[in-house]
Amino acid sequence: MSVLPKEAKLLKTLPFIVFSKIILKSFNLLERVMSKCKAAALFPKVSHLACHWSVEIKYPENIEIGKGVVIGKMVTIGALGGIKFGNNVRISKGVTIESASLDFSTKAPYKHISKPITIGNDVWIGSGAIILSGVTLEDGVIVGAGTVVSKNLYKGDVCVGARSRTMLRSK
Repeated sequence: MSVLPKEAKLLKTLPFIVFSKIILKSFNLLERVMSKCKAAALFPKVSHLACHWSVEIKYPENIEIGKGVVIGKMVTIGALGGIKFGNNVRISKGVTIESASLDFSTKAPYKHISKPITIGNDVWIGSGAIILSGVTLEDGVIVGAGTVVSKNLYKGDVCVGARSRTMLRSK
């Protein structure tokens, strides 16, 4: 359904523009308040944590978080096996960090197996990346957008691509 010229003119009037800006700023403020409330409820002892309200966290009691951690929109964190975040970690939009998987060596229904994940200080994880169980990301690691990490990355590594074997060593 297209907007009629008469209605289009109404949308461009100063009162409508001011009203729209007030509504948008109100939603932005509400989103920030909801994010702070969620972070405080899930991790009351953690200081300087920015956690978007849309984050899905499974087993928050198995998570350790350092200072200055930022968790972006629509991130999924599954901490059945435990996850430790260092200081100043940045997790971009749509990242999945999952410490559990299924044991396909048994008959269905498959049992869950889990291994801890450790993420060091000053790590950045790009949009849509996936960090799998048992992985350690040492200090200063950069994981590119869309990368699947199934192996450990070492201090200062830059990992890009669909497989962690396509990493560039900074050493």
